[in-house]
Amino acid sequence: MNGETPTGSVSSSRIDSGVLRRILHGFGANAYSQIVTIVIQLAGVPILLHAWGEQLYGEWLILAAIPTYLSMADLGFSQSAGNDMTARMGRGDTQGALAVFQSLAALVYGLAVAGLALVILLVALLPLGHWLHLTSLSTSEVRWILWLLVAQVLVKLADGVNHAGFRANGDYALHVQINANTLLVQQVGMWGLALSGCGLLVAAAWFVGVWLVATPAVALLLFRRHPVLRPGFVNARLAHLQGLLRPALANLSLTLANALSIQGMLLVVAAVMGPVAVVTYSVLRTLTRLVVQGIAAITHAMEPEVARAWGQGNSNLVRILYLRGMGISLALALGVGIALYFLGGLVVAFWTHGKVVMNAGLFHWLLLAAFTTVLWQSAVSFLKALNRQVRVAMWFVIASGAGLLLAYLLLRWTHDLAGVGMALVAVDIGVGVYALLLANRLSGLHRSYAS
Repeated sequence: MNGETPTGSVSSSRIDSGVLRRILHGFGANAYSQIVTIVIQLAGVPILLHAWGEQLYGEWLILAAIPTYLSMADLGFSQSAGNDMTARMGRGDTQGALAVFQSLAALVYGLAVAGLALVILLVALLPLGHWLHLTSLSTSEVRWILWLLVAQVLVKLADGVNHAGFRANGDYALHVQINANTLLVQQVGMWGLALSGCGLLVAAAWFVGVWLVATPAVALLLFRRHPVLRPGFVNARLAHLQGLLRPALANLSLTLANALSIQGMLLVVAAVMGPVAVVTYSVLRTLTRLVVQGIAAITHAMEPEVARAWGQGNSNLVRILYLRGMGISLALALGVGIALYFLGGLVVAFWTHGKVVMNAGLFHWLLLAAFTTVLWQSAVSFLKALNRQVRVAMWFVIASGAGLLLAYLLLRWTHDLAGVGMALVAVDIGVGVYALLLANRLSGLHRSYAS
């Protein structure tokens, strides 16, 4: 998985029933997860605006954005190890998969504890409330909210180890469904607390409490369903993860780039224009991201099967999965994008009960950015399945950082939120061309695999 290349086709152009069944189950689970995400996003905005008001809700968005960077605390190993384990299971190397699993668990748990300790210290020392223009919360409240939200992210990070185990054993769909249900419970509970008069601190405590229960419970389910994976660190060795270092760091880079592009832009808007502008940007970005979320149900379902086929040396199936995934994704994104173009204004007015005014310039640029993201996201998902995403990840980080700078300058110069959308489109075009060229070559569309 880390250095070998499939040497040829070992099957016909048809996808066998077992692979197709897992893809369909994965697609169904991802579709359900996306529906849950959409419900959370669409329902959450009017509920929290009503319960907390625009200022306090904007401050929640700002605080909740900060800990997302800690989702990178596993250094990208969870995704790479999951794909490596899937390839090993595909060729019957169960002992190798177990060794990688236990090594991953030791690494992630250790990094989560270290990350929590570091953040506790930083939050206690830095004047974050002043830097982020938070006026509704005391310094003590800001610190406690951030500590709890950080703890939630790190506990959830440990669930990435569970996901690698389910994924490697062909049970990807089950874990996706469990994760979606957990998120739904988390969000609905928070809405109830907010409507009952509770503030941000109680909401943050609820967030971490849900995952403190869910993560160990899901681990127990994994070991019961798939006894080939056992808890403990007996087989854990640093050497088991050394071959995954480069793709893991590439995954880390992709996560960083996504955080810069999504949450980083939100923080740029907050720094230049304040919490009210953050709400407008967040609402329109959430709506236009429906284009991207729709294709995630397809690409994520394909990814484990691409990894399995790659591990088996089935180059023909690898190519078929890539092309079909790309074609379906583009068709779906085009349909959703056209619908949003004509109905976006009505949706925003209905969704927010008129509390958020449509910024047409920003909306159209964000919609274009979402579609350009779709053009290359299937390619990046394909590269991740093969653990061959190193070069595109480096380029994505550079482009995303440049995009933040461009957005900041445009906002300072024009004081128009549309500048953020322009910056996002520039990033997507720059990354997209390179990602598509690399994926086409690796899939065999250029007659050979790159090593």
